[in-house]
Amino acid sequence: MKKDYTLKEIQSCILSIIKDIDIFCRENNIEYYLMGGSALGAMRHKGFIPWDDDLDIFMTVDNYNKFLKLFEEKAPTDKRFQKYFLQKENTKEWPLFLSRVCLTGTTMVSDEFKFNMKQHHTVFVDIMCLYSAPKKDMARKFQYIAAQLLRVNALALSGFPNESLAKRVALFLSKIVVNPLTRPLLIKYVHRYEGKNTELVGHYFGRARFRRTSFLRSYLGSKPRYVPFEDTELPVFENVEEYLVARFGDKWMEMPSQETKDQYPVHGNFVDLEKDYTEYISLDGKHWIYGE
Repeated sequence: MKKDYTLKEIQSCILSIIKDIDIFCRENNIEYYLMGGSALGAMRHKGFIPWDDDLDIFMTVDNYNKFLKLFEEKAPTDKRFQKYFLQKENTKEWPLFLSRVCLTGTTMVSDEFKFNMKQHHTVFVDIMCLYSAPKKDMARKFQYIAAQLLRVNALALSGFPNESLAKRVALFLSKIVVNPLTRPLLIKYVHRYEGKNTELVGHYFGRARFRRTSFLRSYLGSKPRYVPFEDTELPVFENVEEYLVARFGDKWMEMPSQETKDQYPVHGNFVDLEKDYTEYISLDGKHWIYGE
């Protein structure tokens, strides 16, 4: 019978992944930063937000591309990293525009992606890009819209479930709007400002609304700042407090209401830290057998 894992046990497993990512990045001169709720957890709780079951990091485009290239090249021949699978963005099995370092030999199935049987349903750390962003609101909004069209289409291709009729229609229409002709053009537009050292940077493929998707490049500072995180130290923006105000508002240090906690997204609706997810997939590869 499968063990019921505590949130602390799941967080501990995620922590082991980010520690290895940190080692890899230090050894290969790759800069990264805790993002969003993970950065908030670091500064407010000195670790995970107590009710959070994931960890997300930011990389600038140059660092992101370097990480993907080197991890793909080096991990298979380095015993320290052979236990990981790199789930690269914008692929047939994982059409979303973020990448994941997945820990093989584990299972973490989210209700949001359980119908995509091709992806790796393991404990993971998400790696997301920070794109150079224009200062003018309208130009930045076009960049955001291009990214959101790609995001919705990626969710549609992943079989993303939704009870809302309006959202189901949007997922369906995205398959028409984003096609082999328009897809590369939209991707090119998201990357339009790379190499221009813009005053702003933006992350457009997450859940945040437009106004909270971009912020001053100066928040990154000259180098990552390592802060306490559980039993280790992990990097945040040098000016992380200013970023957290921009992302979460002036009262980011205050504890949220119970209602807010209850609405926090769950990434592990079914978890097994001792078995690989493939052991829970039927022989025909079309459905899960953990509910049987």
